[in-house]
Amino acid sequence: MRKIIAIFGMMFVAVVLLVQPAKADNFVTYQLTGNNGLNSSLNITFTLPQTFTPSSLSSGTMIVVQNVTGTLIGNGAYNYATVDIATSGVAGVTNYWAFGSQTKFVELVAPGLFTVNANGTVTLNSGTFEIGDYHIFQGGSGHDYTLTAIDPPGPKGNSVVTPEPASLMLLGFGGLALAGIRRRKP
Repeated sequence: MRKIIAIFGMMFVAVVLLVQPAKADNFVTYQLTGNNGLNSSLNITFTLPQTFTPSSLSSGTMIVVQNVTGTLIGNGAYNYATVDIATSGVAGVTNYWAFGSQTKFVELVAPGLFTVNANGTVTLNSGTFEIGDYHIFQGGSGHDYTLTAIDPPGPKGNSVVTPEPASLMLLGFGGLALAGIRRRKP
């Protein structure tokens, strides 16, 4: 019996000292606001993981994310078929947004929106960007919209500590200890 208790004691100490808590993923929340002249105000929001492997990465300048839920003009939940995020756009034009109601897509184009990592993942950057709409392609220069990419604050560098692995290991060792004690009883 002492041997079993000593073994479980050493395992407990190893678990407490060596198991690292898991961290929840960081997310970036995008909000596009402004006045497009048709509606009193535009408000598009959606949230994406800060680092992920995109559905599509076009020549390192555009990422495509499929099936994103967000909001559109404050009408509650809206399902975007695709969200396109680019650092440069058509004919090198930047700092604009586009939307397609038929195909349910939204496209955001501005330098510095994301960084391509060596392992093929992308990291979304936070910040505030002044952007325009389709009028930019017709000679307009107005940046009447504000795109805000926010990494919501949290403890320890914007990551949330979740102790599930350590808790589950301790629970498992407790169950093994109880099973061992029960087996030893006559």
